[in-house]
Amino acid sequence: MKGNYIHHTSGRGPKVAGNTLLHAVNNYWYSVSGHAFDISSGSNAVIEGNVFQNVVTPLLSSSTGGVFASPDTTTNKACSANLGHVCQVNAFGSSGALPGKTTTFLKNFAGKSIAPAVAANGATIKANAGVGLV
Repeated sequence: MKGNYIHHTSGRGPKVAGNTLLHAVNNYWYSVSGHAFDISSGSNAVIEGNVFQNVVTPLLSSSTGGVFASPDTTTNKACSANLGHVCQVNAFGSSGALPGKTTTFLKNFAGKSIAPAVAANGATIKANAGVGLV
């Protein structure tokens, strides 16, 4: 999930369920009155280089799946072995917290084609998101 501009929603953007292995990178959530992510047991997500602006709850508190939320440059080095790069820190403006430092599932990314990540930048994401621009 890369390069999306998700705005003026109230929740489940996205709902991650089943046995999903998600890499959410360089997306921009803006003006979300509820929650962005809802991650169910059995699912795992690496969330990196995203922008959360005016998002009340980036991750639903009842989420039970595995989450690596790229909290800081030191912790993000855990991505290197399996994603092939140090994960990018997420950016927040007038938003809630995005907890998650689970690394045990990162091995599931080994050998897969991984989208490159750059530093979080809402203006760049917004300018390049949409039909015909992805």
